Amino acid sequence: MDLTNYSEDIRHKLATLEDYRPETFEATIRIANEVAIVANRRDDQTLHSLCDYYIAYYYFNLRNCTEAIRFLDRALKDASGSEAWLEVSKYLNLLGHIFLRQGNPMNAMQAFAKSITISEKNLEKDEEFAPILIDSYEENAMIYYEIANYQQALKYELATDRVFKMIENHEKYLQKFTRHLSNLVKIYIMFGDATNAGDIVAKIDSIASDNHNVGLEPYISIAHILWNDFSDNHRWDDVYINRLNSYFMGRNFKGRHIWEFFFALERMGSDEKYRPYFRSLVVKMDSFLDHTDLHGYKLQLSNLKLDYYERCGLSAKKAEELERFREYVNACHKTANAAMSLILSLEIMKALENEVINALVVREAMDDLTGLPNRKAFNDMADRFFERCTGKNTNLGLALITIDNVKKINDLYGYIIGDRCLVEVGNILKRFNSKTTFVARYVGAEFVVLFEGLNDTEITDRLRSISQALHARTAEQELPEFTLAAGICTHVPKGLNKIWDYTSCADLALLRAMQFGTGRGILVHHQMELGAAAPITIDSKGRLVERKED
Repeated sequence: MDLTNYSEDIRHKLATLEDYRPETFEATIRIANEVAIVANRRDDQTLHSLCDYYIAYYYFNLRNCTEAIRFLDRALKDASGSEAWLEVSKYLNLLGHIFLRQGNPMNAMQAFAKSITISEKNLEKDEEFAPILIDSYEENAMIYYEIANYQQALKYELATDRVFKMIENHEKYLQKFTRHLSNLVKIYIMFGDATNAGDIVAKIDSIASDNHNVGLEPYISIAHILWNDFSDNHRWDDVYINRLNSYFMGRNFKGRHIWEFFFALERMGSDEKYRPYFRSLVVKMDSFLDHTDLHGYKLQLSNLKLDYYERCGLSAKKAEELERFREYVNACHKTANAAMSLILSLEIMKALENEVINALVVREAMDDLTGLPNRKAFNDMADRFFERCTGKNTNLGLALITIDNVKKINDLYGYIIGDRCLVEVGNILKRFNSKTTFVARYVGAEFVVLFEGLNDTEITDRLRSISQALHARTAEQELPEFTLAAGICTHVPKGLNKIWDYTSCADLALLRAMQFGTGRGILVHHQMELGAAAPITIDSKGRLVERKED
């Protein structure tokens, strides 16, 4: 924004608002209102939009997404009306970050994509678009990475690379550049590209030796941890995990490095010797999220807690956390609806590229890793199955399936192989989708299958067929053999039954099945039968193959 037509006092106030130092947060509202009076007198839409933007950022820092969106909506409409494209691009980038905090990655992708379009058109004329463009590229790359679309993630990272080559002063964006390199390591490893991944790790080491910048630590450590996994050399794992823990525990966490924080939590929670670190960092994140509407982060954290409680055998805590998980899922759905209404109301978003829109529609109901329908899709479909079975007075069956000893697979083979096993379970389950059978990813390593009109024998036969097909697939893909466990609840819906009666019953049946060994299932018609229920064999062929040392 050209500030030459404004007084020194206005320029100083805008610089104060832009600075975002903690000591200036409380002064934000007062200063923004003072500038807004000038904007109103001059009928200056761009200046008025800046005031609303800074107030929105103030609420963003207070972790109040609802209020932040309210002011950002006004800022975007004013800036668009005055064709202040630098401001529009910046505001859309912030909107994307808010949507991520609320658990709406698809809406975030829309906002980042539009910010990218505007920034790309104007970058050659104004380098101030560069940091906005880099951040939007990086965020969309990570969204695509999380949903296992590595090709699209690489496309955005390579675009980031091109922007950095255009910028003369790399030192100005050192943290952004190191983050970009760390993300490239993640993606190249998923492609099995040792040459590029190894070369970039060496480049990160060179940056680390030349720049003693503590803010680079999360990116450096994560790149090395992933490279160690890929090269099967875990000699330095403790060093980098300790560095991550020290970095996050030694600071007042304010939401920066959020992708890296969750990476650290996932890694620490899955390894017994790092679990004290996990518990400490969970307390820190809980404190950050307390009394906020950051439902997306709450959902991510809850998911990690559920995995942790499952690994530790803390069934009571898992049951409590599952209730909170459901609450966060519902909250994310509500904010997603509000976000979509906002997107539709913004004139600037109506020209969004068809490619992005189509991708958003497809991905909205899809699980990040496996490509199966996600929890939201399951909730919608479960209600339909329940209503149909009630109307037809026929059996509704619900099976929760998990990989036996999933922690052991991760420990023996690493998380990339563990994820590939989950993907292959998803690939097999997709084959069994039909009008009377619905499959979805449930939570963690658990999958859910709905059956309409099948009796007990037909359900167990179907689960055995899934298991047999999975063995053939894992052998074909040269993955470790493993078994499946299942908890099944089936009966005709009656009276006050709800779908959650089936899921809670199946969850308890799954826990009991795993107590009898691997490849087992428990089928019951209601929770009263759990105590006396005998296990059935779901899978008798699979076993976890121990890796031989070289």
